[in-house]
Amino acid sequence: QMALVPNKFPPFPEHGDIDIYGMMEPAKSVGGDLFDYWLRDNRLFFCIGDVSGKGMPAALLMAVMKTMFRSEARRSDNAAAIIDAMNSNLCEENTEGYFVTMFVGILDLTTGRLDYCNAGHEAPLLSGKPLPVKRNKPIGALSGWNFEGQETEVKPGDMLFLYTDGLSDARNH
Repeated sequence: QMALVPNKFPPFPEHGDIDIYGMMEPAKSVGGDLFDYWLRDNRLFFCIGDVSGKGMPAALLMAVMKTMFRSEARRSDNAAAIIDAMNSNLCEENTEGYFVTMFVGILDLTTGRLDYCNAGHEAPLLSGKPLPVKRNKPIGALSGWNFEGQETEVKPGDMLFLYTDGLSDARNH
C-alpha cells in the first residue's frame, strides 16, 4: 500500500516554483487514506482522501480510487467534474456501502488559480486559514449528487496543507 502513494521528494525538481511533501502513517497495518499528484500542461493535479472502514477492504478501495483519480484527471480539467465521474463510477459498483471523503485540486502554475472540489473531506488550510469548502457528499454516498466546485488564488509563498481525519482524531503524539 505504501508503494501506491508518492514517495519521491521533491517530486518535480525541475519546477522550482512548487514544493511538495506528503506522508502517510497508517494506524493499522493497512488502511484507506490516500494522496496523489501529478503535472499536466503546467497544472498540478492533486487529491487526498479517506476510504470508510479499515483493513484490507479499505486498502483495496484506496487503490481503486487512486487509479480512478488519475484516469478521470486525464480526461478533465475541472475538479468537480473529476469527483462527479468518480462518484458515478463508485456508486455503480458500490454494493458494500463504502464511501470516500476526498479533496481534489487543480493548481494552474502559471496563474495561481486553484480549482477545487471537496467531497466531505476535512477543509485544507491555505497559509494557516481554513479554505472555504462547499458541503458536498462523500464519493459513493449518493448517486447523482451535484458536486459543486470552487476557485481561489494561491500566491507565491502560500502553503496549502491537506490532511485526513487521522490528524484531527489523533489521541496522542
